[in-house]
Amino acid sequence: MKINKTLSIFLLCHIIIWSVLPIILRADLPMDSAEALIWGIIGQWGTYKHPPLSGWLADWAWQLGGQNPRALYVLSQVLVISALIYIYKLARCFLSREKALFATVLMEGVAYYNLVTPEYNCNIVALLLWPACTYHFYLGVKDNRLRDWLLFGLFAGLNLLNKYVSGALLFSLGLYLLCCRQGRLRLSSWKLYIGALVALTLFLPHFVWLYNRDFFVIDYFLGRASGHNLPYGLGHIVYPLRFLLAQILAAGAALLVLCSAWYFGKKEKSNCNKSDKIFIFFAGVLPLLIMFLVPVISGAKLKSMWGSPALYMLTIIWSVYLPFNLSQIRTKLLITAYTLMFVFAIAFSLQCLATLSAKFNLNAEDFVARVDENNTQYVAGNIWLASTVGAYSPNNPQVVFELNFANNPWIDMKDALKKGILVVEENLSVYKSHQADYPQLKDAKVYKLNARNIFGKTKEYNFYYGILSGENK
Repeated sequence: MKINKTLSIFLLCHIIIWSVLPIILRADLPMDSAEALIWGIIGQWGTYKHPPLSGWLADWAWQLGGQNPRALYVLSQVLVISALIYIYKLARCFLSREKALFATVLMEGVAYYNLVTPEYNCNIVALLLWPACTYHFYLGVKDNRLRDWLLFGLFAGLNLLNKYVSGALLFSLGLYLLCCRQGRLRLSSWKLYIGALVALTLFLPHFVWLYNRDFFVIDYFLGRASGHNLPYGLGHIVYPLRFLLAQILAAGAALLVLCSAWYFGKKEKSNCNKSDKIFIFFAGVLPLLIMFLVPVISGAKLKSMWGSPALYMLTIIWSVYLPFNLSQIRTKLLITAYTLMFVFAIAFSLQCLATLSAKFNLNAEDFVARVDENNTQYVAGNIWLASTVGAYSPNNPQVVFELNFANNPWIDMKDALKKGILVVEENLSVYKSHQADYPQLKDAKVYKLNARNIFGKTKEYNFYYGILSGENK
């Protein structure tokens, strides 16, 4: 079997299918994608939610794509296949070329690598950054070359600039340096500290940005993690189990294939040495364990998607700890990997065609043309709708998320009120609450969305919009 050719064809099929499908089937960017694009257009060193990297990448892709929001669908898949390439490179550190190939293509059975990828966000970026960071860290520990430590520092810094949850990976790798003999040997190497300096240098501007804004992102993180407290301390039990179950379900197809191959195939002994197995535990198992323990200790609710990058070594872990012989099943496994790709593609297509959800049925261009009649320079309100206007309007107005100037300190409030702000909301009661805060906000106009699926069912939605101006008229 020609490994490089087989992997290249597989990755080509993946990027074509998962780039084309959302372009054809969706007339509006998913909320996270549109929001990320707005963050990138704003061009700050941070947001009130996340570090800035995912927004910057979205803006660059948007600019390269001729300011077409659909470019984000392609960006997402470029990141996914880059992640799979790094998973292959990492797998090669512990497995044969053939086993590394199948460890890579069977990641197609993890929903985080296909079904959810049309919604570009920082979790998609993390799919690449985690294996890239770990791969260069492993080579740095093994060979102690400056090049690998520099690349580790680069990807570690980008991880911190992408999402704070990456701290679970970096903390685990740090523990490896302290707890394992081979890791401790590198603590005396100046090359390691050069890499660490690169990472800190990349993260420093964001840290200064947060410091100058009193670390207001903490309020969002705490509110998101603890906004659903359960009585009697049940959160310490329910939330970690729910988080773990979500990861198992996301990886269910891959786990089913791996279990079947191991059960029905020939067992064999692992060729991976003890020190590598220890490394795999620290890099591949411990980050997920840390995420699991956070709600166990705190009782806070974690979003299941926060665990998406932590499954990056799933098939490697299985291949090392529960190895099976590929000689008689390699063709079946490759066919299975392609089958998983097409099954998930069909599932996504059916979701788009059958759902009556407003987020799947809104025609962004029609919505923007109707509500943004005056080509306003500012839009505010509901994150999804305001981001849609910001992304699809020809003049790309500045967005005041949730009409909260405190969380959007880069917006000149006086200038916005003077020039007028287009306020868009999904809920009339929320729109009226804005009127209570800003009496000069005009009464809402209504945009009607008639959602229709392939079965002929329909559902009507009302969206509300109006102009907020500092001048009472």
